[in-house]
Amino acid sequence: MKHPCKYHPGTEALWYCAHDGLHLCQQCVDGDEDHRMEARCLLCNHDLAPVGQDQVGPLWQRLDHYLQLPFALPLLPLLAIWAVLAALLPPLWMMVPVALLAGLPTFAFSAALMALRAGPRKSRRVALPGWDCLGESTAWQSALWQALPALLVIGLAGFLVVAVSIPAGLLVGGLGMLLVPALWLAVLVNGAAPGAYAAAPTYMISAPRDYGVAAGFASLGSVLVVALIAVAMDVLPLRFVQGLAGLLAGWWWLVLAGLCGDIAARHGRLWGLNQGGRRVTQPLAERRQRTQLCAGRFDKVLLTTAKVIKTKKATVGDWHHHDRLLAVLGKDEERAALVEPYLDVLIRADAWSEALALVARQRKRDPQWLPGAPVLRLALAEGIYEREPKLAVGLLKDLHDKHPDFADLGEAYLLLAKVLAEQFGLAGKAEQYLRFVESHCRDARLRQKVAECRDAWA
Repeated sequence: MKHPCKYHPGTEALWYCAHDGLHLCQQCVDGDEDHRMEARCLLCNHDLAPVGQDQVGPLWQRLDHYLQLPFALPLLPLLAIWAVLAALLPPLWMMVPVALLAGLPTFAFSAALMALRAGPRKSRRVALPGWDCLGESTAWQSALWQALPALLVIGLAGFLVVAVSIPAGLLVGGLGMLLVPALWLAVLVNGAAPGAYAAAPTYMISAPRDYGVAAGFASLGSVLVVALIAVAMDVLPLRFVQGLAGLLAGWWWLVLAGLCGDIAARHGRLWGLNQGGRRVTQPLAERRQRTQLCAGRFDKVLLTTAKVIKTKKATVGDWHHHDRLLAVLGKDEERAALVEPYLDVLIRADAWSEALALVARQRKRDPQWLPGAPVLRLALAEGIYEREPKLAVGLLKDLHDKHPDFADLGEAYLLLAKVLAEQFGLAGKAEQYLRFVESHCRDARLRQKVAECRDAWA
């Protein structure tokens, strides 16, 4: 592991934040899962650079490496196949369709080469694809969709050379080849489908320096290949010219594939290629909070959670998280002020153990404390009277003095009578509350409940 992530030490860093000087993994990057057109740090919101991009240097400084790439031993047979088959075919114009078929292995190898260089880092340890790539349907699909724009440009340029003029054909061919690397990258990133071509402008704009090198080679290289073939036709037999054309076509194709593969390796993560990073599964807000917590930015996270708990979508987990942050930051006064809203959330979630712990914590701070709202007292008492009957009695007694206008006072005193009679055996005290309900409440339903209680306790 070259650079571990600052906040996930067991994960390899894929990004570098120049603002904070931090190496970050995919989990610490702002964006929509694995697909993003820009990468930003979750801490400072500044743009990020892929790890290792600056150390490699500009693409043009390694151009000699790409020009020599087709002559590597595993790729030499591709040049030989295209050259030999082209040389054995009939005269030039009759051989074009068959010569293109001779280039199919090169197309497939080029697609596999780009995928290898742009893929996960572990796969890049293998420098070149093997011949087994010719048995993969995905490689052939990508090869055909990548070959299509290049062949259309070549065909159009050849038609203009014959029907109009040589300069017109060379001009159209040179300009058309400027777009071919972007179309190849579009198929590599988005898959083998016609709609992939629509993303081509993105790759020209987001990586202008490196793309300029690939586009320059695609255009100038194709013109130079045509020029060499034109010169060879004056000095060599036609068979040799055809073989030379096949050799140069294969060389041009493989060099451009190497350039496009390395461009995708450098910038592919910005375009949504999965290059070996752990897939993002957590929502952006959760990842941002986790990274900020790991960085010790508790105040910043507290601001976010304070906004969350004010919404209707706030969960018990959100309140737990906010309460822990207040405790870490030592904000006891603010923590105490939020006890009743927190307790209300716990009651609505039937989290009675947590509710009792919260009440105990607050009573430790203030032994006389009880929730001020009568609705909250009644709801809490209904949930905990079997576990904590003493606390339930304390919550419900004397409500008629403190909250005489409480609409559910009858229900509260019925529950209080039940607790006194069943939990403590105080039937006489319970009777007093039953009489209070009879004399102060006109609701027939409550009177029926009073009668049922008396029958049950008789």
